[in-house]
Amino acid sequence: MRTSQQRFSRSAAGALLAGFVLSGCAGYQTDPGVQHHAPSASRDDIITKIGFVSQDQCFTRPAQHGTERCERYVAQVRNIALSATEPTEHPPQVIASARQLQQRVDRLLRRGCFPPRPEAEQVCTHDLITLDRALGDLRAALVATPLG
Repeated sequence: MRTSQQRFSRSAAGALLAGFVLSGCAGYQTDPGVQHHAPSASRDDIITKIGFVSQDQCFTRPAQHGTERCERYVAQVRNIALSATEPTEHPPQVIASARQLQQRVDRLLRRGCFPPRPEAEQVCTHDLITLDRALGDLRAALVATPLG
């Protein structure tokens, strides 16, 4: 037989867990600043997001900066790629550019570039540069897409 204190403890624990889930505190793996894919797939929203992430040193100076502190940037780029692959929102040329960008993100992550390791830094920096080019290609495809 449960005591009222045991029932209260279980209820309080359940309410606390529900509060974390509802407030978005659950689900973060390492960096609470990394936002996971939230589909805001409009053309203008994606172009704006690309404009913001393009200010990051990981985009502006990847050869000098390397992959140091680029994990958050790469997560944001992944979210952009996922948003741009929505077939009901975008034409095939945008989706193709977004998938290419997603492949670049996946390759960078598969190499184990985060956290940076000295023995892999040259290859990882090269992959970061190709990821940045693919991000620029996606932006160009979005800009070239007529509004509609």
